[in-house]
Amino acid sequence: MSFMRAAVKALDLHIALAGAVDPIWRDVRVPASLTLPELHRVIQLAFDWEDRHLHLFRSAGPGGHERYFAGDVETALELGMESADGFTLEDVFANRNTQLVYEYDFGDCWLHEIEVTGHAVVPAGELVCLAGANRGPVEDSGGVDGYARLCAAAQDPADPEHAAVQEWLYGVVGDLSFDPACFDQAQVNRRLTRLGLRWSDAPPTAEEVAEVVRPVKWLLQRVGPEGLELTKDGYLRPAVVQEAVVALGLAGRLYGKANREINTREILGLRRQVQEWGLLRKYKGKLLRTPAGREYCDDDEGLWHYLASRMAKPGSIGGDFLHRLFTEWLVENQLPPVSVRGEILVEIMTAEGFHGPDQRPLALPAGRDLARQMAATFGHLNIYLPSGRPWLSQELSEAGMKFLLEVQRRQNSLR
Repeated sequence: MSFMRAAVKALDLHIALAGAVDPIWRDVRVPASLTLPELHRVIQLAFDWEDRHLHLFRSAGPGGHERYFAGDVETALELGMESADGFTLEDVFANRNTQLVYEYDFGDCWLHEIEVTGHAVVPAGELVCLAGANRGPVEDSGGVDGYARLCAAAQDPADPEHAAVQEWLYGVVGDLSFDPACFDQAQVNRRLTRLGLRWSDAPPTAEEVAEVVRPVKWLLQRVGPEGLELTKDGYLRPAVVQEAVVALGLAGRLYGKANREINTREILGLRRQVQEWGLLRKYKGKLLRTPAGREYCDDDEGLWHYLASRMAKPGSIGGDFLHRLFTEWLVENQLPPVSVRGEILVEIMTAEGFHGPDQRPLALPAGRDLARQMAATFGHLNIYLPSGRPWLSQELSEAGMKFLLEVQRRQNSLR
């Protein structure tokens, strides 16, 4: 089914980080009806911010009259400002000589100067980055001056702070190959496309549905109506494991022969997860479809909705919380780096009142195990773009975003 979007007026915006030693800027094309809170999300994604801090907008008209728009109602009341809610770009730029500044993080004081450079017409909800220069700064790096010092130390092995800065960057960014000059326009546009999907509520196409459920459907169909004979230890037979590796495109990511399920964690994990989702079961040495597995093995759309329901409500308080948290992280483009994900998970779960066995505090190893388990669970669905380093970073595909938005809708309906 095709999804037609109406054409709407758009503005071309030039957004530049004030005072940056090396120019950091983005040119974006967005609907003129975009609200200031929505522009906040566009800027966050375009500059690779993580939305950890407060923000505000400041506009100045030709006569010098300034207006301040806080990012939320609470901050507006506290600081005596107007709330940004309800104000659109058309409202703010009704006078073409208006100047607009977006301030992010009142401590580091990142000032983004915004000007209108052109007008266009785009499909409703379309967000595009037209050009840009240099990667966005790192969170909590001390403003433009602090970030400049950090970049200098990171790039100079002779700098006495080089090792400490590299270690800090790895913990924050999750990648040793930090390059302040890198600007990935394609990645920014993928992020903006996913943001646009959230606002447009476009339904998935039949191809997108099939893409997401493909690993699960393959296994259900391979099990077949008669079931699969397992080894005496209860594992898939080597020939089936090899078929799965080829069919699911895993051959280039695995070491060794990849013909024993116990040594092929991707296939072992998928089979166990499909059992946990209630689509397969073991019985008398065979792997069999359950009634749900029989119902959905040839029904992509039915399987999509079944899996969305299972992801939304795994069935335990801890599982529900973790699935909701990871879904939010992925949808909001805020998944923490692998290097610190377990630690962050322990902090969040402890604050929410979760604990380990015998009421003991959650330990870091437990947090890391939970993070790995959640990454594996989400990874058994085909929701990510192909990556040369899936263990480091995972980026949602458009189909994956639509699936997780469906999961979120179901999670919210259960509250």
